[in-house]
Amino acid sequence: MTKEKEIVEMLKTFYESQGAIWSIPASEISTILFEQKLDSLAEMYSTPKLRKEATEWLDDGHDLFTNDWGIRSKDIGTIEIKRDMSKNDAYIVTYTTFLDNPGNNPQKKYVTLNVTVVMDGKSYKIDSVK
Repeated sequence: MTKEKEIVEMLKTFYESQGAIWSIPASEISTILFEQKLDSLAEMYSTPKLRKEATEWLDDGHDLFTNDWGIRSKDIGTIEIKRDMSKNDAYIVTYTTFLDNPGNNPQKKYVTLNVTVVMDGKSYKIDSVK
């Protein structure tokens, strides 16, 4: 497997897993377990620096990995990942989500995330999300 394919697969797996966790209804999971699941995922797929930053965001009620747009299991099928040719080790992650709009139809949102990846030990890890 090429480096690029390996990174794309890692990012796809990460964002699919992120969507699965965020899709768990609050009535079915405690806040502590929810945060532990997100932290375990961040530990596996991100650098220690980014994991620390993501934890700080989560402590404030925000999701760094989606820049607060969120991702749910129904969004997973729309994920696309492409290499950003203008930068080294950079990838563009896009997906479509629907924002809840009280009293109205959900609003469609196209999310674009600029993600950098580095080799950390023997595996690639997410180093930044913008």
